[in-house]
Amino acid sequence: MGFYVAMLFLTRVPLPQIKIDEQKMSSSTAFFPLVGVVLGGLCLLAAYLGKQILPINILACFIVMLSILLTGGMHLDGLADTLDGLFCGKERDKKLDIMRDSRVGSFGVIGIVFDILLKYVTIAHLLQQNAPMGIFLAPIMGRWMMTFAIIFFPYAREKGMGKAFSSKKNYGQFIISSIITVITSYLTMMNIGLVTVFVVFIVGYCFTRYIMSQLGGMTGDTYGFINEVSEITSLITIAIYHNL
Repeated sequence: MGFYVAMLFLTRVPLPQIKIDEQKMSSSTAFFPLVGVVLGGLCLLAAYLGKQILPINILACFIVMLSILLTGGMHLDGLADTLDGLFCGKERDKKLDIMRDSRVGSFGVIGIVFDILLKYVTIAHLLQQNAPMGIFLAPIMGRWMMTFAIIFFPYAREKGMGKAFSSKKNYGQFIISSIITVITSYLTMMNIGLVTVFVVFIVGYCFTRYIMSQLGGMTGDTYGFINEVSEITSLITIAIYHNL
């Protein structure tokens, strides 16, 4: 049930809707990395099929587009809102208000462009190096660090969709998500998979601490931000390894 709820909230895969309460939403965080397995698997399948007929650069572009379509771009939206809030130069409450604004500011636009560009060039590089499993691993890392941010850090607002995920949190959920992530990473890429887990955790932790210093807590937008940062960190780490 937890995995199904996670799929409903983290993807736009057409699934039958079910009645959901806060307990189900909160328990679903343990299975966030499994959602990453599904998303990564679909992108990996697209890579294998597309490589037979498409030039690598075009294929990389389609894979990035597929990843956005599968999630409805929700994490990109969180990235943009978080950047607009963090760099507005205002006090904490004003930052949170700006993050609620549906309009996208200059920092948000820059962040989206930079995010897509980095994903495109790193995915193209991995395809060129015949290392498509890096594409599979990135979504898993992103959802794992979302679980970390939810479990270990308070929610910044009194209300919000993201608050439901942290309402009944416990450390066991992070342990389960970590086991899924570590085992999948090792089976997928052996030692480099474990190195990627370590690097992603360090980078994700640093960004999460910075958000805490600015906002005093996390929000649904910052969860999306952490996901994007972690995905890109994973792709860059694996790309560097295959470039050595």
